[in-house]
Amino acid sequence: MSGNVVSIERLEVKFDSGMAVRHKSLYANGRMQIRVLVLVSAVDADFNEVSLHGHPALQSLRLISYNGSHPLEGEWNVSTRENRYAHEMSGGIARATPLVPAANNRITDPWEPVQVYEFWVTSSRPGSLQIAAEITLGDSVVRSNGQVGHDSSVTLEALSPVQYPVNHFRLEQEDTKVVDRFDAIHRYGLELYAGNRSIHLLDWSTTDVQKDEEDATLFFFSGNISETHPGIRTYYGYIAPIYGTSVSIRGPKGYMSAAINQQPGKITLLSYITPDLATRQPTEQTFGLTVVDEFGTAHFLRIRPDLENRSFKLG
Repeated sequence: MSGNVVSIERLEVKFDSGMAVRHKSLYANGRMQIRVLVLVSAVDADFNEVSLHGHPALQSLRLISYNGSHPLEGEWNVSTRENRYAHEMSGGIARATPLVPAANNRITDPWEPVQVYEFWVTSSRPGSLQIAAEITLGDSVVRSNGQVGHDSSVTLEALSPVQYPVNHFRLEQEDTKVVDRFDAIHRYGLELYAGNRSIHLLDWSTTDVQKDEEDATLFFFSGNISETHPGIRTYYGYIAPIYGTSVSIRGPKGYMSAAINQQPGKITLLSYITPDLATRQPTEQTFGLTVVDEFGTAHFLRIRPDLENRSFKLG
């Protein structure tokens, strides 16, 4: 950074450094993000363009509304960190591993004269907003909303999230892992289909049981099942963590780890079946589950036990 910075030369707001698109849409669910870039540089006393890297003015760089110059807040929120959900209405790919947050939101090298910063914008209510940028250099506040020479902005339109009915979801058994001579683990995949395509599911939550962040979460126990189906007396239901190819469960015979081969974009459910008699009370017959799709929209489902088939179905 030059020690003789005089004024802001460039303050530009874009969606992508190589595209001229000025308008984008997102779902108003508070999770789907749109990436907004701000390009900024200064000039020195000799009118040479210089980098502001390391200058305290960059601490004041922020997004504002084009009309009114208010910072983004309330139903419109801005973060310097990317989340896991799709950033385009065309969708995205399921993340097979956790997203590692960047150390900061600068995406250019320090020596480059034009510094580029990325911001991630969400909305929690339908509507539109024209977005500009603001930076304070000494006693001067510079904005890109056309008031003091800089005129650069992008517009976001927040749409009502798409809610899918339960018949768009599938819960199907995919494979079986034999634990020992009598016990086994069945794996089920919960997925969402709409518009002739798979909509990836990227997260889940529940208020019915305490979620285990490391191991599979126990959500159901059948108790002793009628002797009309001999051989399997009880079974347990688990939901696996989102990430990882191996899943650990605290089963009736202790802690165990199994290679589950989870499919990205699906929520994995497991049933542990055994001929052993119950040693604990059965749980409730339905289980409330909220799943979040690739766009960040939440959907509430109920998982119902199918005692006759020792499995689960959607309700």
